[in-house]
Amino acid sequence: MTDSDTELRDALRNAQDKVDSGHVPPFGSVWAAATVRARTMRRRRRAIVGSAAAAAAAVFAFGLLVQRGVELQFIDAEELLGTTSWSAPSDGLLPEHRFDIYEEIPVLIESTETYGGALL
Repeated sequence: MTDSDTELRDALRNAQDKVDSGHVPPFGSVWAAATVRARTMRRRRRAIVGSAAAAAAAVFAFGLLVQRGVELQFIDAEELLGTTSWSAPSDGLLPEHRFDIYEEIPVLIESTETYGGALL
């Protein structure tokens, strides 16, 4: 067993001993603790959503402030688009045409005489 398994087993045994001995906390205190946890999780979730919304608004505002249509200084777009070409990466992987199996059947070299008996 690992250390976490041992700790889990001991915690479960202690919790079961408390239940068996009658030391169960009252419903009101358990409900109050759950309410506090839920309120904390709601606040944390609101903070995360608010931060994400503020970041999105900042990115949007930055996008509006950036000048559009600024030409690139050192790159000529016409030259770049006119001199580039594309070919599929798989073209180099295709085999060369050697023979067409449906029309050109290659001659098979026979190792024995046709009527010479079984191959051993």
